[in-house]
Amino acid sequence: MTDSSSREKSRYCYILNLGLITILLSACGDPGMADLKKYVAEIKAKKNPHVEKMPEYRHIPPYFYEVQNLRDPFIALIDTKKRGDISLGSESSPGGEKKACPSPQSHRIRVGLELMPLDALQLVGTLEIDGTLWALVKSTGDGTIYRVKQGDYLGENYGQIINISEQRIEVLEHLPDGKGCWKEEVASLSLAE
Repeated sequence: MTDSSSREKSRYCYILNLGLITILLSACGDPGMADLKKYVAEIKAKKNPHVEKMPEYRHIPPYFYEVQNLRDPFIALIDTKKRGDISLGSESSPGGEKKACPSPQSHRIRVGLELMPLDALQLVGTLEIDGTLWALVKSTGDGTIYRVKQGDYLGENYGQIINISEQRIEVLEHLPDGKGCWKEEVASLSLAE
């Protein structure tokens, strides 16, 4: 009796499983996606819209705005009618003849060590490479060490290195004299101890 009941039970499970599989397979038979397939076919049939060609890129050169050499708009202009001996970039001698005064190269773009004052720089050593004497200059602000040679520029006052020795660097600076001209002065950086 147990043998027949177990057979009957397994037959019942078999029929139940077969029925469930049939129901599941019949549910997957009709996906109901006919309207979606139709919509996708319509979209694919449309032509792409015409896109205009991108305009050609026109390079605009950068402009470096420097105010160091421009007149301060809050200071009154010098009256040249009363004081004919003063003009920008020239100086008058007592005889009335005009002589050129030194002026910095204001058309140059100032970078690096030219943006730091001389008192923020310190000479820490020198080295010679291929017959050229290089000076090692340290920025006291951030501790960065720079390598410079004769002819390089440094300092805020349009300074140019004119001489390097093992103990000092001599820098020719251009300082405004307040009359529209510039005067040249030699400043130096000595080796730090």
